[in-house]
Amino acid sequence: MRLLTLNTLKCTRKDVTDGRLRLVATKVEVRQNSEFDAEFLEHVLPTLEWPSLVASASTVGVTLPPALDDALRGDEAFLRALQHVLFDVHVIEGQLVCEESGQTFPIEEGRPNMMLDEGLL
Repeated sequence: MRLLTLNTLKCTRKDVTDGRLRLVATKVEVRQNSEFDAEFLEHVLPTLEWPSLVASASTVGVTLPPALDDALRGDEAFLRALQHVLFDVHVIEGQLVCEESGQTFPIEEGRPNMMLDEGLL
């Protein structure tokens, strides 16, 4: 699972309002095979939940700036680092934990299992 994917996932339990997920990674692989695309990154940047991405990146050993400002948006070195974090870092094993409910979702073989029991939907 790439960190870009994690940034789009939410806990869908009926008793949860925000649904933000925290990453607990136990196995991570870096596969540096993505092609740099500054235009795409600039397009994606406003959609990222920055504090969550910073926390997730830290979990896998990558440091991102704590705040996103306009100067960074046009900085090629920053965009290349962001490309690496979003596309080259793969979480193979671990879990996602809902910050509100404590609900856990396992990540196995790079795929998160977001299924919930029927009573929680």
